[in-house]
Amino acid sequence: MISNAVTSLRIVLLAPFCVLLLTGARWWALAVFLAAGLTGILDGFLARRLGEASAFGAMLDLISDRLLTVVTLGALVVVGTLTGWGAVAALVLVLRDLIVASLNEALPGRLGIRVSTLERVKITTHFLAAGLLIAPEFWHPAAGMSQYGVGAILLAVAALLALVTVADYWARALRVFTTAGIR
Repeated sequence: MISNAVTSLRIVLLAPFCVLLLTGARWWALAVFLAAGLTGILDGFLARRLGEASAFGAMLDLISDRLLTVVTLGALVVVGTLTGWGAVAALVLVLRDLIVASLNEALPGRLGIRVSTLERVKITTHFLAAGLLIAPEFWHPAAGMSQYGVGAILLAVAALLALVTVADYWARALRVFTTAGIR
């Protein structure tokens, strides 16, 4: 299946992304990160367009998305771009993904829509923040806030949105647990 191959490419791109970021080749790391992000859009489009949508493909897509998040944010912490509150925001985003994945595993198909509008905003904000944090500094801090400062603020906004979306998932899960008598 072509769409699953595209999804798998996202996972494969994580190794060169890390090597490039860890060795300071930030423009190349950004290019690989953007390519990986593009596969996240392309795989779903291809799956629908080619009639390849499957439970396996959906699972592979979720795994590759989570890996992209964990690896990107982890690498940014390792290279020292994310410290202090930025690292806390990264941890919130990673923990949110783990909680949502766990709830979806415990209650498959019972939590309603998979990606809300608010989640799309969170994903976009998170991706933009990561891009700004990965790239070498390309605008001068004298123009106001530094590029990394803007990236850190966007990451904090994404973390706040992550808290809101995980609270929504949690509330839906509690309703399912309560109405189904699951303990």
